[in-house]
Amino acid sequence: MPDSTVLKLRLSLMGRPVRNYTFDKPVVCVGRDPEADIFVDNPGVSRDHFRLERTPSGEYQVTDLGSANGTFLNDQMVNAATVRNNDVVRFGKYTLWVGYEHDRRSASDQPTSAPPTPGNTVVLSRSELGSLFDAARDREANPTPPPVTSASTTVPARVVAPAPASSAAVVLAFLMGAALGAGAAYLLLTR
Repeated sequence: MPDSTVLKLRLSLMGRPVRNYTFDKPVVCVGRDPEADIFVDNPGVSRDHFRLERTPSGEYQVTDLGSANGTFLNDQMVNAATVRNNDVVRFGKYTLWVGYEHDRRSASDQPTSAPPTPGNTVVLSRSELGSLFDAARDREANPTPPPVTSASTTVPARVVAPAPASSAAVVLAFLMGAALGAGAAYLLLTR
């Protein structure tokens, strides 16, 4: 079975790792376009900044797509050039380390899930993040009423208020409860 070249990429921002990628496709697009294979939301990056395209030899070629700030391969501005193993493509404040790996597995053996991110970090798209924020806002605006519990005969009944809408209110409620609890304990101990 013929082996195929797998492209291993590591995106960094000003020397700090951002995300690792693995591709076995013939063309990988990089830019500010949300539909790009590697989406980089930064004003120094053009919408369609550059692409990596597999050549017949199995290596990839980097091609600048008319970006405003240019594409650099190993610190040399390029329009198109072959990318070798361990080369670095720089665009804006970002760098993309390029590595090749030969994959001898069949297509049916290939994993179907996205590659894991370092440190078990969950990476969300803008739409997923927006959905989470919307759900949190809905929960704050429409809190679930607390369950009604019956009071025992030895403990006086309490009125349970709905959950506070902000973390500052939670902290304040906790501190007030702690102060009231300490006062009640003092009264019980001094009797």
